[in-house]
Amino acid sequence: MRKAGFVLAPVWVGALLLAVGAPAGAAWPAPETEMPAPEALSIPSRADWYRSLIQKGHASERLGQRQDALADYTLAIESHALMGNDQIEVLSDRARLREGMGRPKDALADYGTVLSLSPNFVAALNGRAVIYARQGQFADACHDYLSALAVVGSSERQHSYFGLGQVSEAQGDVAQAREFYNLALAADPHFGPAGERLSALIANRENVPSDLAAGDPSDFPSGGRETLLQLGAWRSEQKAARGWDHVKALASNILQGVAPRIVPVNLPRAGRFL
Repeated sequence: MRKAGFVLAPVWVGALLLAVGAPAGAAWPAPETEMPAPEALSIPSRADWYRSLIQKGHASERLGQRQDALADYTLAIESHALMGNDQIEVLSDRARLREGMGRPKDALADYGTVLSLSPNFVAALNGRAVIYARQGQFADACHDYLSALAVVGSSERQHSYFGLGQVSEAQGDVAQAREFYNLALAADPHFGPAGERLSALIANRENVPSDLAAGDPSDFPSGGRETLLQLGAWRSEQKAARGWDHVKALASNILQGVAPRIVPVNLPRAGRFL
């Protein structure tokens, strides 16, 4: 009997140690237990799991690990566990990342999906406009920037005005670019990119026609100088008129008092546009 008691004693002591070491109410995990796969979780828990994956993607981006971030965003998107604003935000994140990785076509596809779900999502409008402008699609870029400005309460107006300024510069209209950069600074006085471009244009005033070099072009009366900004390209005058009505409805506060001029142009291998 002593022998049997001696054999059982370590088991009893081990149980006592476990009881003393475990906090009250704690359940010790079974050996080799793995974290459940997201598919095994309830719908709310699955959404939380993929939201944490998006946060992980953001952290990877900050560390410069773009491929890891892209994989996390894509997994979250393709899970179909996220709805509403969550899905829109991660699509926009992936679009921005893809554009930065030199994949504009994929970025445009993501922005298109975002805007089909939320037509007034300003970040997507501005983001898509940037790509259009870089590709020389100035009419499309202007349309998206103006659509972003037409969204009431937008906190990104400085970005939209700055983008319009860049488009104006690319089209050779320095005076119009300066006006848009000033509007960007009026929306956010600390918006550095607009201040930098405005300073550069002021420093290069020798590029302004001599009859305007003596003063600020924005100080001239409207009858003294005409500023043109291309807003679109259409195949017929009727379509051009409808296009103007659409753009003016989107940004009536900006285009108030502005009259359209429909100018025909013949492009090699493309045909006639208005």
